[in-house]
Amino acid sequence: MAGDRELRVKIVRQLARKKVVGSHKKQVETVKNWCATSDQGRAEELIREMITDPDAPLEGYGGSRDNVRLTSIDAAKKYIVDHGGDLPWGLRDD
Repeated sequence: MAGDRELRVKIVRQLARKKVVGSHKKQVETVKNWCATSDQGRAEELIREMITDPDAPLEGYGGSRDNVRLTSIDAAKKYIVDHGGDLPWGLRDD
C-alpha cells in the first residue's frame, strides 16, 4: 500500500502524462482506477482533498459528472518535482 505522498504524486503524474488540462478532463472514478486496488479508496479521498487544496494542481470540473483536470502542466511539473516524484517522459526539460 502506497503512502499518501506517493499516491498524490502518482495521480498528478498520470494526469500530466495524459495531459489532462483545459477542456480535457477525467472522471474521479477513472483516475482512482489508475491506482492499485488496495489504494483506490484512499486515492479517491486524496483526489477530493487535492481539489480543495490551493497548493495542489488539481481542480474539479463542472458538468453532471464527477470530473477533474490539472490547473496547468507547469503547475503539475512543479508539484511532482517538489514532492519527490520523477517527471514522465515528454514533460522533462532535458
